[in-house]
Amino acid sequence: MKYRILGKTGLKVSVIGIGSWQLSGPMRLNNKADGFPDPGRDKVINLIRSCGDLGINFIDTAELYGEGEGERRIGEAIRDQRDRWVVSTKFGMTKGPSGERIENVHPDMIRQSVEGSLRRLKTDYIDIYLYHSPPDLNLIGEGKQVLEALKQEGKLRFYGISTDIPSVLSQMVDRQAVDVAMFAQSLLKYPSSMLDLVKKHNLGLIVRGSLAAGQLSGKYFHQKPQLSEQDIRKPVPYSWQRYAVYEQFLPEGVSMTAFALRYLLDFETTHTIVLGGKSIENYQAALAVLDLPPLEPNTHQALAKVRKTMAIKDRGLRIMRRLSRPITQLVKKR
Repeated sequence: MKYRILGKTGLKVSVIGIGSWQLSGPMRLNNKADGFPDPGRDKVINLIRSCGDLGINFIDTAELYGEGEGERRIGEAIRDQRDRWVVSTKFGMTKGPSGERIENVHPDMIRQSVEGSLRRLKTDYIDIYLYHSPPDLNLIGEGKQVLEALKQEGKLRFYGISTDIPSVLSQMVDRQAVDVAMFAQSLLKYPSSMLDLVKKHNLGLIVRGSLAAGQLSGKYFHQKPQLSEQDIRKPVPYSWQRYAVYEQFLPEGVSMTAFALRYLLDFETTHTIVLGGKSIENYQAALAVLDLPPLEPNTHQALAKVRKTMAIKDRGLRIMRRLSRPITQLVKKR
C-alpha cells in the first residue's frame, strides 16, 4: 500500500479508501430507493476488515447512509483496531419522518450529530468531520466555533466539507473553517478552481466520483448496463459507450479502472480516493494502480483534450434538450 499525508492535518492515509454508501443497507429518500442492494451486515464487516489487511486505512461514511447503519457497521468492523483507521463521516443530511431528505447544518445541530455518530461508530473521536451540505454562509463562523469546541474536547480531530460548489469551498477557506475537502474529480471532471484552493491552502483532499458512477470502469464500453428500475442511475441519460474513447490510452494489460485511478494519483492534490467497491475483489483490482508508473505528460495533455471535447458536446446536448422541450410539450397538447 502507498500512503500520502492528508494536507495540513498530517494524517497518513492510504491512497485508496473505502466509500461506504453502498455498504450501509437499504435506504429510501423522497420515496426513491438508493439503488444499492444490501450486501448484509456480516459481509460488510468482513469486507472492511479484509481491506484493512490490504493496508487500506481510510474509510468515509455519513450519518445519512443506511439511516446510521453504515456507521454502525464500520464501528463494529474497526472496534478492536480503531487506531489503525482514519475515519471520516459527514453531518447535516438526514431522512425525515415521511422519508423526505432533510438538510440541516445549522450550528445548533452539530453537537447532536457528532454525539450520534460517536455512538454508532463506537468510538471516542472522529478523525474527519465534514459538512454534507453547504452551510448558510452567514453562519460559517458560528459553525466553526462549535466545531473548534468539539475539537478541543477531543471528539473530532479535523473538519471540512463535501461539496462540488467552488464558491462554497472558497467561502469556507476565507473563514479558515476547513481542513479537508471532499469533491468529485475524474477523467471527465477537472474542478480547476477547487484544486487551486486545495493546493494554495494545503487542504486535505478526498476524491470521490473517480469512476463517474461506473462510466469509467470499462465494463460498459461495449454493452449497456442492465439497470434495475430501483437503480439511482436509471433515470439519468448516461452515454455509457461513448467513453470507450479512453481505450486508446490503455497500456497493454492495464484495466480501465486502474488507468482512471492512476490519472488521479498523478495530481499532488490527490491524497486519497474513496471507491464504492462491494467486494474485496473490487479493491484488489483497484490496487493494481500501485504497480503503474505515472502517466507521461503528453498522455495528460491528450486526456485533457478529450475531456474538453466531451464537455463541449455535452453542453450542446443540454442546449438541444432544453430547446426541444417546448416542442415536445406542444406535440403532446395537440
